[in-house]
Amino acid sequence: MQNHFHVTPPLRRASNLAVARLFEEIAQSLEVAGEQGHRLRAYRRAAHGVAAESEPLEELAATGRLRQIAGVGASLEALIAEFLSTGGIRTHARLVGDNPPGLAPLLRARGFGPASVQALHAALGATDLDAVERAAEEGRLAEVLGQRRAADLIAQLPSLRNPIRTLRLKSAWESAAAFLELLRDPSVAPRQIEVAGAARRMCESVVGGVDLVAIPGQAGGAATSLLDLLERLPSVEQVIGRDATSTRVRVHNGVEVRLQLAEPETWGAALLLRTGSDAHLARLRTLAEARGYRLTPAGLFSDDRLVASATEENVYAALGLPWIAPELREDQGEIEAGLAGNLPRLIGVDDLRGDLHCHTNWTDGTASLGDMAAAARARGYQYMALTDHSRSLTITNGLSLERLEEARRLVQRVNEELAPFVVLLGTEMDILLDGSLDYPDETLATLDYVSASVHSGFKQPASEITPRIVRAVEHPLVHTLNHPHGRMLGARPAYAVDMPAVIAAATAAGCALEVSADPARMDLDGGWARQVRAAGGCCTVSSDAHSTLDFDNIWLGIGSARRGWLEPRDVLNTRSLDEFRAHLQRRRRG
Repeated sequence: MQNHFHVTPPLRRASNLAVARLFEEIAQSLEVAGEQGHRLRAYRRAAHGVAAESEPLEELAATGRLRQIAGVGASLEALIAEFLSTGGIRTHARLVGDNPPGLAPLLRARGFGPASVQALHAALGATDLDAVERAAEEGRLAEVLGQRRAADLIAQLPSLRNPIRTLRLKSAWESAAAFLELLRDPSVAPRQIEVAGAARRMCESVVGGVDLVAIPGQAGGAATSLLDLLERLPSVEQVIGRDATSTRVRVHNGVEVRLQLAEPETWGAALLLRTGSDAHLARLRTLAEARGYRLTPAGLFSDDRLVASATEENVYAALGLPWIAPELREDQGEIEAGLAGNLPRLIGVDDLRGDLHCHTNWTDGTASLGDMAAAARARGYQYMALTDHSRSLTITNGLSLERLEEARRLVQRVNEELAPFVVLLGTEMDILLDGSLDYPDETLATLDYVSASVHSGFKQPASEITPRIVRAVEHPLVHTLNHPHGRMLGARPAYAVDMPAVIAAATAAGCALEVSADPARMDLDGGWARQVRAAGGCCTVSSDAHSTLDFDNIWLGIGSARRGWLEPRDVLNTRSLDEFRAHLQRRRRG
């Protein structure tokens, strides 16, 4: 599966990174000031967009294209222009002077909010954590906070300085893509560089940053220069550790980036060892020892002789295994399956024939049905399901029965225009608090495709929400249960639902469970998708697209499906339109 972002040729973009850092510091200053609204989020979005932009700001400004950067509108365009002409941003200087961004980490400390951080700054004149620590050594911190509270704060400083940053998977790949580009600087361009670690395994949430593995270029000193280049990037705030072949840095937004160097003859071993989970690698080392080998980042060795380590395939073959896809490297049976020759033929993006979760501007989407359908067709799909929200979800302008009939007529017109591509008239229907459905059966029976979701009562106990969801999946007119846990990564926990009971009921009834490609959901995750497969059930993999660009997120759902060992036959929307329609009819006939 191709899960790499496209990376353009290298460009020198020091101004991009400098502006990104200034925007991030403005956001941190606003946090210290107590602001949590749109303005803060706008600077954060712009910082990310500027850092990820492949063209230098100078070129974009010269051609009037600064607003093509994600998150940059008229006001932020003016600030970038100010930086390019003066080397600074007055807004940054003013905010940083009043609310030092170096104190933003204190907002994560116990008992500290914006007011207490501002008071500490006023009392001590401290502008960062080092100054707070010096004030403690001088006894001034205790004078301000008292002995007990000062001691508690000092005890928290190591974790405040070195936070463990959790990235959503898409953000991890976006960060990785930016660093891949920066490290392809012509002066030290590596011969090969790839993303490794949890991102390559497509873990639904990635803890601790980004892992990269590279073969240095052939120029003299290229290895040292490549490590130096990473450490000297304007976005790097701290070098955490360095040895002859690797470095670890923390950048301005708290993400940790780890770069491991390898030689061409040991590339496979280095990439493998920087990718697999600890448990998977422990199993491989056991297999190596049984054959008289040692598996190290420097290669697979028999005594002092290097066994073929140039590719991952070489290393696995030397251990008696076929190549194992990164998504499976968790010691969850993949070693045994590999030894037995029973690894699954994992699903890929190209196996999908349609997308079954799509919204338009009739509810909470941003594009018309015509535009959404055209974008789906442009991806090579045969079909998509229109699944705008049902009537009870008023916050999204859910469709009344009358508006649903208008949508039916619109679907007919779009299908005439885009034939042979087909829009299936469907719904993302609310499962009401008692498990009943938001539309009457006589309405549901006229729809091509019915998916159901929980959008209320998130805090119901398991004794209530489990039978509620089971009642919905057992309904003969429901084809799919969407985002079954209802979680929002980093923002909302999963429902207290008995998922094995839901999987058993859905499998018995023939109702599919969705693997969502929404970057904020990633639900079902790979572990639960595998349990659906083991139970004999089926899944869908869909984008939950609210814009035409959201179709591009589908690789995230495919990553989860692959982590769940799903093959194309386990996923409904790998079927052709005729096969899929036949399945929908069989479901309704029971």
